[in-house]
Amino acid sequence: MIGRRYVVLAAVLVAAGCKDGEDTDVPELCAGDSGTVCIVAGTGSAGSREGEPDPLANPLYGPMDVELRDGTSDFFIGDWNNHKIRFVEGGEMRTVVGTDFLGDGDPDFQERVPPGVPGTTVALNHPTQLEWNPVTNKLLLPSWHNHRVRQWDPVTGNSLVVCADTEIDDGNGANAGFAGDGGPAADALMAFPNSIAVDPLDGSFWLLPSNNNRVRWVAADFSLIDTVAGNGTRGYEGDGGDALEAAFYFWAADDLQPEPSGSLAFDPSERKLYVADTSNHVIRVFDVTTGTIETLPGTGVQGLPGGDCDPAALCFPRDIELLDRTLYIADTDNDLVRAYDLDTGTMTTVAGTGERGAGEDGLPPLETKLNRPFGIDVGADGAIYIADTYNHVIRKVIP
Repeated sequence: MIGRRYVVLAAVLVAAGCKDGEDTDVPELCAGDSGTVCIVAGTGSAGSREGEPDPLANPLYGPMDVELRDGTSDFFIGDWNNHKIRFVEGGEMRTVVGTDFLGDGDPDFQERVPPGVPGTTVALNHPTQLEWNPVTNKLLLPSWHNHRVRQWDPVTGNSLVVCADTEIDDGNGANAGFAGDGGPAADALMAFPNSIAVDPLDGSFWLLPSNNNRVRWVAADFSLIDTVAGNGTRGYEGDGGDALEAAFYFWAADDLQPEPSGSLAFDPSERKLYVADTSNHVIRVFDVTTGTIETLPGTGVQGLPGGDCDPAALCFPRDIELLDRTLYIADTDNDLVRAYDLDTGTMTTVAGTGERGAGEDGLPPLETKLNRPFGIDVGADGAIYIADTYNHVIRKVIP
């Protein structure tokens, strides 16, 4: 893997009015050519080096997601097997939630009491897909094996449990289950939460707890949680009807050690919620106004001949992100990132070769090998960030 690139921007900054004595040697991650891919975090080997500020010298361990902070090029990383949330801000990496130990909260059980506790005192058990809330300017983070949702405040650095029954009756809180619809999110039980999509109009959000095979809605002030899609059974049915009668299939029933699955993306202009129905190998569309559900045409039918993925169709899609009228899809088991044009109904590959491997830096995206990418995000400038999970790096496709 290559080291950090430095771009000297002195002349530009002086021309822009920077004062004498200001730091003009600005470290810029991924200062490559347009239309190429480069690494912005991770070394390519699994590990951890707490306190190392250089993102390219700080190992990751199976990163599950990457999430941009709105309006910036700073990003968060769900560092799955390190049980931490990393934040790359101004070209430097630090841990904002998580400790050196796997667990579920802080030692004194105060994380459930507003305003929470410092994130670096909170032990996590496999954080999954992160979501920045542009209304509250706080980060929402589900924890797969903690069966709860936390909120991290960048101003205070505090982590607060916002969704899950946190009565102290079994360790530090929430047990896996399903309960609480019609009441406050603080009283809810859920099983293996993976993904969140925020409504930018009011800060409320949808939540996907994978083993509940449902989609739930949570009020912005956490005063209410309710199921809005899914009947709780595994399957593939319900298209054309009430979303509450639909069946999803987020992971195989006989998988005792499942990987995170299911993902959400919301289109506020159309008032539609897109759902990556992972083990059905399709994208579903939930109309939040009418309460009906369909399958997005053209996302393919995966036959899995001989147990292999058919590259002509999605194969275990595990993350989706929306930019304007394009839905980006982490086509995990095809080792690809796809783009689906919602206006034309066509799907193209935007990163990956379809051959699993450790891609070299500086290549065009269609010549860059990936290894089971679980998470993606897309910047307003069209830059695609990829959690290349089994290569233990975060990549950026430079627009």
